[in-house]
Amino acid sequence: MAILKGGVIAISVGNLLRQKLRIPHYQRPYSWEPATALQLLDDIREAMEDSDLHNVPYVLGAVILHNTSQSLDVVDGQQRLLTLHLILLLLTHAEESTQHADVDNPIGRVRLALRQRITALQEHQRDTLSEFIRNRCELIRIETDDVDEAFRVFDSQNYRGKPLAPHDLLKAHHLREMGDESDAMKAAIVEAWESVKDEELDRLFSIYLYRIARWSRGEAAPRFTVQDIGLFKGISPKSSRSPSSRYHIAAQVAIPMLNTWGASLTQCNDRDANRSRFQLDAPLLVGRPFFEMVSFMLTELRQLAREGFAGQRTKFSFYNVYAEKDQNSDVLNERPSQSRYRYVSELYLAALLYYTNKFGDEDLTTARDQLFAWAYSLRVELLRVQFRSIDNHARGDQSTISPFALLRHAESGRVVRQLATSINPYNDSHETELVTLLKN
Repeated sequence: MAILKGGVIAISVGNLLRQKLRIPHYQRPYSWEPATALQLLDDIREAMEDSDLHNVPYVLGAVILHNTSQSLDVVDGQQRLLTLHLILLLLTHAEESTQHADVDNPIGRVRLALRQRITALQEHQRDTLSEFIRNRCELIRIETDDVDEAFRVFDSQNYRGKPLAPHDLLKAHHLREMGDESDAMKAAIVEAWESVKDEELDRLFSIYLYRIARWSRGEAAPRFTVQDIGLFKGISPKSSRSPSSRYHIAAQVAIPMLNTWGASLTQCNDRDANRSRFQLDAPLLVGRPFFEMVSFMLTELRQLAREGFAGQRTKFSFYNVYAEKDQNSDVLNERPSQSRYRYVSELYLAALLYYTNKFGDEDLTTARDQLFAWAYSLRVELLRVQFRSIDNHARGDQSTISPFALLRHAESGRVVRQLATSINPYNDSHETELVTLLKN
């Protein structure tokens, strides 16, 4: 990491908060619960009262800062810094009225809880505690001019905070590439991103997009980590000079225009137009196209879960799609009672997403049957299906053909008819209902 000279130092909370700190667009909104903030306050008070700590500073962990030359962007530690800032404000203005405090957002609820705890202190206790936090509490300040490397080390530094997931780092990367976009556009993109449950974003990348990218190359797909985000960083028109990157940049620019021009001739609907634009085997453009791809893939997965698990397949699905009230807000939810189908359901849905991304509705009825039988055959052949089982099945080997490898180089969706569909149950009483469905 490009740590600046003198970039790792111990610094008092007071001195750090006086610096030109900025919370960048890509950071999560404030999300601490009152109990977490109160625990931080209690920890500090306990340290202040501990006679063994009178001559040594109380260290509250590390913060990682990105020096942009205009400001110090907080890469890691914003929840803690904001809470400390709030505590210090309340220690100075404890009697301030909270009649109009907004308790419908996290920071409003934390402020109210902290104020109730702090107003119970005597004035001299508040002064002493404020002095202790400003001058005796310290943070390890790590300053770098390389934000990508800063992200690689931040997740082990959090103090009572939640580390950013790989998809959060991708959000940060692509927001930084939107330098030519307006602040309003960036704010709208962040708002749309934050409106999606974090679990659903994690599922999209770790279970589907990452695995498809690896399996289609015949590679294992272990846990999606920050080391793997290069798969989705995309290409930049400003820095890409190779013939391959220029080809993909031109294609990304041309596809929306071609879709509009040829829609009336080819009956191309919006869904197929987006499939053409966001090909899973092709790199994306950096910036806004990444967020548009994520939005489309989330919608596509929801639709495929309905379409791919229709009829008799529904009872063997790991997912249940809620769409009765609002078609636009349905999400994929685990059925705990059906969790034995988790891995094979994910495997089937990943294969179906890859198929439709390349061939749309071409021969889709047959493809659904073939892919379902291929994925769920593991459930009847094995007593216990684990991730390693589906990982090996999806990669393929000399004795097993993988649809991911077939589809990567195929020119027609009919290639999935080559998949083996023989059913060999673990024993005569194992998954009899599923065996009957597969044989039919």
